[in-house]
Amino acid sequence: MFSTAVLAAMAGLGSGCGAESAGEEIASERSLASPPALQVGEWWTVELDPELVGATFETTLVVTHVGDGTARIGMTPESFRDDFLVLHIPVLGDVELETFAWRVMWDDFEALRFPLERGASWTADFHGNDVTATVERVEGTRAFILMEGEGERIEMVYDAAVGMITEFREEALQLAFRVTGHGTGYSGPVLSLSGIELGFMQGGPPAGERRSSATLDVATEGPHGSLSLVVWNRGVEDQAGRYRIVATAPDGSVFEHTFETAPGDPAVLVQSFGHDAVQGGWTIDFEREGPARLLVELFTYGLDEAPPGG
Repeated sequence: MFSTAVLAAMAGLGSGCGAESAGEEIASERSLASPPALQVGEWWTVELDPELVGATFETTLVVTHVGDGTARIGMTPESFRDDFLVLHIPVLGDVELETFAWRVMWDDFEALRFPLERGASWTADFHGNDVTATVERVEGTRAFILMEGEGERIEMVYDAAVGMITEFREEALQLAFRVTGHGTGYSGPVLSLSGIELGFMQGGPPAGERRSSATLDVATEGPHGSLSLVVWNRGVEDQAGRYRIVATAPDGSVFEHTFETAPGDPAVLVQSFGHDAVQGGWTIDFEREGPARLLVELFTYGLDEAPPGG
């Protein structure tokens, strides 16, 4: 499936080891002065390290469509996880190349602003928090970017030769990813997500209460969705608990999970599901026996499975 397969192991953030380009011609046409002209079938292997969930994931991103200043980035079916929507990383769905913006919660996160020159600055919104970005330094085809504000600190490296943010580390939610390989000519099936939106975010019982329920109406554009049941155990990892979340979809499908936590478990526990009938009324039921907070998030989108460009 890969006609060009250039793999480059990458070390820690800012180590100086960048992913190699998938061909001298592509690399020579790209610079930090302008957005990358991504190609249909261009791909990146990515390692995700969301520290709070206590696990790492590997996935392959593939460009499925390109337009006037935009690109759509999907994932190979075997490497897609519904968890990725609630984690907000890596870059996925519709991308505005001038700002390399992808959807994070309510808004598009404008990760870049071309041209990327030392000292360049812009503002962005990440997960509802305003941040100010500054290009700290430039080394060849790579720009090293720091974002700070409202309790957030994000470090990124963008490599023009690779056409992608190759290193990303966010402190508040402890999210991180890095590109481990890059190439062109992917021709196998890809899950292509479009129009990603937050359908709803619903919290569980308030402090001192054990049960709560909510009814929610989803009226977004996308018929498909990723539903995540979340136990926010951060700060109380030393205490055991038992938590149950049940989500009933508009078509009557039931998604449920019982979490039993023990001291030393991860700070965040997630159980995610995909569903293809998300528009309409949902019912969410929570039961809590322990100190952790409970949360349900639904992200909706259009979904196609086809080779790039199909």
